[in-house]
Amino acid sequence: MSGVVLNYTLLNTSPMYDFGPTTGSSSSAALSGWQLNTASSFITGDPGANLSLPFFYGNALSLFGSAGCTFDVSIDTETTSHSLASGLIFQQDLDLEFHNFTLVVGSDADANAELVFDYAVITSTYDLDEAPTEVIYNSLTEALAFSEGWTMSSNGSAQTNFPGASVALNFTGVAFAISGPSGTDSSAGEFGVYIDGLVTFIANNTIGIESTTLYYLGGLNPADQHTLIIVNDNATFALDSIVVWQTSAESVPSEASSTTSGSHSNVVKIVVPIVAVVAAVLGLVAVFWLRRRRMQRRRAPKLSGPFGMRIARTLGKQSPADTVALENMPPNFKADSKVDLSKMEAGASGAQSS
Repeated sequence: MSGVVLNYTLLNTSPMYDFGPTTGSSSSAALSGWQLNTASSFITGDPGANLSLPFFYGNALSLFGSAGCTFDVSIDTETTSHSLASGLIFQQDLDLEFHNFTLVVGSDADANAELVFDYAVITSTYDLDEAPTEVIYNSLTEALAFSEGWTMSSNGSAQTNFPGASVALNFTGVAFAISGPSGTDSSAGEFGVYIDGLVTFIANNTIGIESTTLYYLGGLNPADQHTLIIVNDNATFALDSIVVWQTSAESVPSEASSTTSGSHSNVVKIVVPIVAVVAAVLGLVAVFWLRRRRMQRRRAPKLSGPFGMRIARTLGKQSPADTVALENMPPNFKADSKVDLSKMEAGASGAQSS
């Protein structure tokens, strides 16, 4: 059995990142906070400016850019200090689990000593006998189940301004990525991402980016079939594609397959909790309403880091008996917020870097 390494490049334009205290568009970092320059780099010369990636799965994280000043990096509960660097400015091996990351610019930063952030590479290792296959889905793909309220384009993209509009995908794999515009007229609002009940809300307000990674998540159990649901808030949202790192039954070691209950290899439709049909309508309305009362915050709190994952594990597993096929859901179905991480970590536990 060999460990399969997946390296994913997450560009600085992804709305998964939080930039503080402010972001703007400028050719320099003379203004307060972070600025996006003409070379698509985020730069700052502001002491105390911060960058965070609140929720990611992997066993290594690498940051690229340049540092003309000192900076501190916190991953979960550990903080380290770093000096001037160029190219690879930070790299750290981690336990293979979920983490949160924060970078804080040092007190020596100024207009002549800036920090530039270009992209991060998230590394995750899986116990697989062969590498997963990268499969791309778009609106021309029958596998995507769209609710009402979407407008489809001939290039495979889809757009909606319909509150609660959703799109669902059933798949087997270890990771997925959602791509589309961010901070444009076609995609300026907030959206929710649900994977097997785990929920994260993203504020899609990066500055005028025509195409970027809207969301990426690894750590899914390769032996399970998963349900991904994307839900629009009440503004505009556009989807270019969904990429899945797909696994086959042959690629999954028997140890991982035995952790699941029953055989899923020939199941055509994935099922999700029937309680979601009722609970999601009430739950998401309440969540969106509360979010609008906190407009000064860029995005809602997320379930992140080891502490959050420990809380999630106490919620228990969903029962396969209480299920309903995706094709039977109401047009504006939204998944509930019940967390079932049993499908997410089983395939990755014990894996080592190769």
